[in-house]
Amino acid sequence: MRTRQLSAAVGLVAALGLTLTACGSDAANTAAAKPSAPATTVPSGQASAPASAPAGAPESSPASAKASPEGGGGGGGSRKCTAADLKAAIAFGTGAQTPDGPGAEEIELTNQSKSVCTMKGYPGVDLVGSKGTWNLTRFQGVQPEQVTLQPGGKAYVTINYLPFAGDGGAEFKVQKIVLTPPDDTHQLTVEWSGASPQDQSGATHPGTYVRPVIAAR
Repeated sequence: MRTRQLSAAVGLVAALGLTLTACGSDAANTAAAKPSAPATTVPSGQASAPASAPAGAPESSPASAKASPEGGGGGGGSRKCTAADLKAAIAFGTGAQTPDGPGAEEIELTNQSKSVCTMKGYPGVDLVGSKGTWNLTRFQGVQPEQVTLQPGGKAYVTINYLPFAGDGGAEFKVQKIVLTPPDDTHQLTVEWSGASPQDQSGATHPGTYVRPVIAAR
């Protein structure tokens, strides 16, 4: 009788052991089958959240706007004067008539267009004569200023020159003046009215030179 009860008890314990083993195996299989949470990825080309800036660091600012062209904006839409806008002539009462002292040939530039234009700086000036072309040196003793010409307004360019005195120097017989306005490539032609200058076309510091454009005589 005892032997039969002991055998039954052993069988019950063995059955419970198999049941626990099966439960543990199912739990392990369930845990293994359960998918892990997907890793968060940042799409290509998209920046991740930036780290906070250090205390006191300046804030970034947008790039400055491209500068407006010269003559635009607050200038009332004025533009640079070109040779097509201007009429050139020798100003009344200028030009040396004798070789007794330094001479000055003054060129008057009139805005013959229907709009406002501006000039600043030195014109290109060539004296054309029997000996060829003499490109005049610029006088550096003054600061060029912007000149604004209304329609019909006038500006002036002065050529200072050393007249030929006939005392052993060479004469440069001028036939005409070829003038290129500042910042332009087209030219104006004016007849020379003064005395012939002394030929110093090859000199380092000639006595004949051109001054910048001015608004009044």
